[in-house]
Amino acid sequence: QRPEIDRWILSVRNSLVIRVNDYLERYDLTRAARDISNFVIEDLSNWFVRRSRRRFWKSEMALDKLSAYQTLYETLMTVVKLIAPYTPFVAEEMYQNLNSIQKEDSESVHLTYYPSPKQAEYQFVDLELEDRMALARQIVSLARALRSEVGTKVRQPLSQLLVVTKSPRQRQTIETMTPIIKNEINVKNVVALTDASELVVQRAKPNFKSLGPKFGKNVNKIAEIIQKLSENQINQLKTTGELTLRLENQEVRLTEEDVNIFRQNREGLAVTSEGDLTIALDIRLNEELIEEGLAREFVNRVQNMRKEAGFEVLDRIRIYYKGTDKVDKAIQNQAEYIRNETLSEFISNQYQPGEFAKQWHINQELVDIAIERIRS
Repeated sequence: QRPEIDRWILSVRNSLVIRVNDYLERYDLTRAARDISNFVIEDLSNWFVRRSRRRFWKSEMALDKLSAYQTLYETLMTVVKLIAPYTPFVAEEMYQNLNSIQKEDSESVHLTYYPSPKQAEYQFVDLELEDRMALARQIVSLARALRSEVGTKVRQPLSQLLVVTKSPRQRQTIETMTPIIKNEINVKNVVALTDASELVVQRAKPNFKSLGPKFGKNVNKIAEIIQKLSENQINQLKTTGELTLRLENQEVRLTEEDVNIFRQNREGLAVTSEGDLTIALDIRLNEELIEEGLAREFVNRVQNMRKEAGFEVLDRIRIYYKGTDKVDKAIQNQAEYIRNETLSEFISNQYQPGEFAKQWHINQELVDIAIERIRS
């Protein structure tokens, strides 16, 4: 009955328990410790907790929020028991803190049973779910690296991500995990393709070693024509082995030896591959995407100011700002999103200093922002 991400972290935790027990039985203490560390950092912190933040922030204690807290508690309690032989004092401190909420019989973590796959609570393992999430995380990792490579911030929304895989099972998984992928890499759409040729275009360049003896003084004119060949003409040349063109009212015949064919990314696409997986980000931006990206940067600055000002996480606020027309238009168009993200009930371009104010450069635009708490 728990949400998919809760079932995933519990399954990964239980798979970890199986591996750690196997390592310890073989006295491979180092590998066990590294596996636990990787689970805590990558699976628990960087994925489960980060993706569940909005669930923790909800004001009402609904089933979804309760499940998030309960799953986190159970996972942390398992981690505490796993690390007890390695860091006894840290594990004990964490155990006492956790056990003050939901009392276990043991007075100390060192008096509890060490997690074992034989225990009922660790027997749930969903390998199919783990595989699906692993593929989603691989795609997200590749897309983030691609964003970094082309210098596009994660907070800047993009129109689409194209994923090429020949595996029908992977394409089905991508469709299932699309909401997670879209959210993680900030794209509007995810499209699964079967052929990487849709991401690239064919281009031709002249092979002067072959062209020179055949066309003599006309070689430069022929070279110019070759550089402008369309994809259809290139495909015809590859299929038939020759291509007939006109040069100053004369027909000239090109063969495959006269041309070097290469591929390049389609305009506006950034492409990368890993194993049998190829992805492409459409990095072209329209006005709407630019405005949304600016609004997300604005939210980031407000959140930083909340922390700097010492506001509580659940404090409701008012926001005042002044900036360029471009900034003002973006904030007004994205006002509802900004209010929801920053817990603000009021956003005004009639600037006032508020409780805490700061000047920022957002996407090369100068913006003054002030915030204040709404006191009941």
